[in-house]
Amino acid sequence: MYGTRHLLAILSAAALLAACGGDEHKGYANSDDDPAPRPAAAAPAPAPAPPPPPVLTAADSAAAVASVAAQADSVRAAMQKVRVLGASEIGRLRQDVNKKQIATARQLGQRASGEAQIQQLVRAGRLVALGDSTEWWVLRKMDHSSPYVTPDARANLVEIGRRFHARLDSAGLPHYRMKVTSAIRTDASQAELRRINSYASRIVSAHEFGTTIDVSHERFAVPAPRPGDAAAVARARMLEEVGKENGKPLQALLGRTLLDLRDAGALHVMIEDQQPVYHFTVARRYPAQR
Repeated sequence: MYGTRHLLAILSAAALLAACGGDEHKGYANSDDDPAPRPAAAAPAPAPAPPPPPVLTAADSAAAVASVAAQADSVRAAMQKVRVLGASEIGRLRQDVNKKQIATARQLGQRASGEAQIQQLVRAGRLVALGDSTEWWVLRKMDHSSPYVTPDARANLVEIGRRFHARLDSAGLPHYRMKVTSAIRTDASQAELRRINSYASRIVSAHEFGTTIDVSHERFAVPAPRPGDAAAVARARMLEEVGKENGKPLQALLGRTLLDLRDAGALHVMIEDQQPVYHFTVARRYPAQR
C-alpha cells in the first residue's frame, strides 16, 4: 500500500522534474564543422530563468495523496474481480505449436539475412518499425531481435491492443499496455540466441520472417503520464506497482484477447513457460494501413 510519506515524496520529485527543461547543449558550436574563425558576435541576451517548481500546499498534497490512494484501492479491487486463466483456456493457448507458426510465417513473411537486409526491406515497405512507445505497447530492450515486423504483423498488434483495452474498460481497469520483448530475428541473431538459450528453436524460428512477436504476460506498462503533471507521475508509479502485484488478471485479459483473435483466424498463439511471454504469429493479411 502507498503511505502518505511515500506519495508525498513522489509528488515532490515529480514537481521538480516538471520544472526542468531546455536543451543544455543549445548554442554550442561544433569546431569540426566550422573551422574558419568568425567575427565576434554580440553576446546573446541571457535566457529567462526557468519558473520555480510548483509549490504544493498541505491541502494540495493531502488531496493528491488521497486521490492516488483511492485509485490504488479501486484498481486492486477491480483486479480481484478478474477471473484468472482456467485450465481449458491455457490448453487452447498451447495448441499452436512452433511448426504451425513457422508454416504461416513462411507464407506471409519476409526473411532477412542481416541488419542491412532488414533496412532494405524497410525502405521497400515490406517491413515497418514497431515504434518505441504507442497507445497499446512499449518496447523492451531487444538483445537478439530488431524492432521491425511486416505491416500485417503490426496491424495485428494494433488490433490486439485495441481489443485488450476494450477488455480493460469492461473490467473497470486503466489502459495498461503490452511490453513487446521480441520481433524479427536474422539468421545471425537466431544462431546467437541458440548459443545462450537452450529453449530457442533449433531449426528455423517464426521470428525470422517478421510475422511473429513476443509480448510479456508477466509485466505490463502503464499509460504514459502527461509531462509536468506531478499527480499523473504519482498515478503512473502507483499503477506500475499495482500491475506488478496483479500480473495474473492482466495475463488473463490479454490471453482472452489473443484467443478471440485466434478463433477468428487472425493469429496463432502459444503461451510460453520458460520465457514468460505470449508468442504469436499473424495468420491473415490486413488492409494497407494509412
